[in-house]
Amino acid sequence: MKTMNKTDIKIIKADKSHIPQMAELITQNLGTCNLIKGTNNDVTARNIAELTDTIDYYQVAVDEKGTVVGLCGIGDVKEDNDYGLDLGKHRDVLYVVVSKDHQRQGIGTILLQSCLENIHDYPVVYEAWGEIKNGDVNSYKMLAKCAFKLFADMGTSFYCDHGYCPYCVNKDKNCHACFCKIYIHE
Repeated sequence: MKTMNKTDIKIIKADKSHIPQMAELITQNLGTCNLIKGTNNDVTARNIAELTDTIDYYQVAVDEKGTVVGLCGIGDVKEDNDYGLDLGKHRDVLYVVVSKDHQRQGIGTILLQSCLENIHDYPVVYEAWGEIKNGDVNSYKMLAKCAFKLFADMGTSFYCDHGYCPYCVNKDKNCHACFCKIYIHE
């Protein structure tokens, strides 16, 4: 268990009792963009199911009351990817999510660093996505602090071209406003 000096936040291994709070954090902070065609469109229920299957890969940040304020997970070894990139065997960052009230305090960075501590076998891949604002992903500072390097810029049409737009909060506007960048930690 790690304790952050700035706050009374502790980083601990996630367990099944954390799943409802984790799922709600993902739903509140990521919206519906992570839905897949033909799957359960109840976002929170889908997140609970996904977390139940992968809980062993996660760590959570909890406050002094035991409330989950952040989470991070790195998945099992994969050989394939959705980007058509030659990544070889790798692991994916499943999520890095911090509640809005606790963002910009270094919690996401500490969670990601903590998860990376025990991963030494294969590179770890992070899919950064979001609206284009200042030319970079919101998480670029966290990624730099955790020694991730840009591997591929998939541009602003990747999500539209792969059918995510109907599930986006903007719903079929074909705005090409979301970029996709792939970062790697070796």
